[in-house]
Amino acid sequence: MALDSPTLVSDLWYDDGNIVLQAESSLFRVFLGVLAAHSPIFNDIQKLPRSQDQEMHDDCPLMVLHDTAEDLANFLRAVYNSGFFEPPPSVTDFDTLAGILRLSTKYDIPYLRRRALRHLDIIAYTPSTLQDYDARESKQIIGNSLGFCIADLAREMDLPWLLPMVLYTCSLSFKGIVTGYVYKGKRRWMNKAQQVVCIEAIQRLMKHHRKVILRFLYWREVDGCKSPARCNEARLAVLEGCASYAPPESNPLGPFSGIFGQFVGKNFCKTCYIASRDAHLAAREALWKALPGLFGLPSWKDLKTLREQALTES
Repeated sequence: MALDSPTLVSDLWYDDGNIVLQAESSLFRVFLGVLAAHSPIFNDIQKLPRSQDQEMHDDCPLMVLHDTAEDLANFLRAVYNSGFFEPPPSVTDFDTLAGILRLSTKYDIPYLRRRALRHLDIIAYTPSTLQDYDARESKQIIGNSLGFCIADLAREMDLPWLLPMVLYTCSLSFKGIVTGYVYKGKRRWMNKAQQVVCIEAIQRLMKHHRKVILRFLYWREVDGCKSPARCNEARLAVLEGCASYAPPESNPLGPFSGIFGQFVGKNFCKTCYIASRDAHLAAREALWKALPGLFGLPSWKDLKTLREQALTES
């Protein structure tokens, strides 16, 4: 497809290259043999006889690829420049690793795919336990817009082990699910199937929040409580306050040390405070265990196995 005003990507335009790749309106002149050495897809292309009607550009065969120019540029830089996309702990950004992940998967370059997955594993870190989640929450929170991007990439690339935590993060932003989100100045919309999954999960989270997380606030008799009437009155006050503070606005996995701990510590006796804290932790543990299932995903154990296989497969 001839272009009226093509853009030559200067750092990926080798004067002695023997093939020109086109993605959107960008052109890349590279060495087919280098690509063929890494990718069986390009190796098969290299073996094809040149047809008489082969379109040419600068005396080189022109191959049109149905990839974005940004993805192809990052992918080619990773192939031709060994310092461009180094393994962790070297740092990269989401858009770069996403493009390399897509095309290393499409063109079957396993070492690049594993490298991209390891970078993504850091950016979209999924805690393996509730304790890891609590330690992570204060240090490494995925921003809402990036969370939506990761969710769609994980679905596109079939990376289910990333989805429980990232979809949970997305589910805390109902507006972002329904009306879209802004990423790097542009409004984007979540994959439709993911939208449905998140909306259905929000309903399940609300039910779990009401029936399990807040159960410690229901009227109860606690052995050793010296002022049951006062403590139960305080429970009712907290429960009424929680009526307008439920998913997706709240964080059901949030620790007791937040708003609950502050109010309960002031208004409950010590015995009821300890009982409430322990009951709340047990409820959070139950939600953590159930989290993958809320999004229609396998168990944490199965997801861990899939993750390990993807990051280590040869």
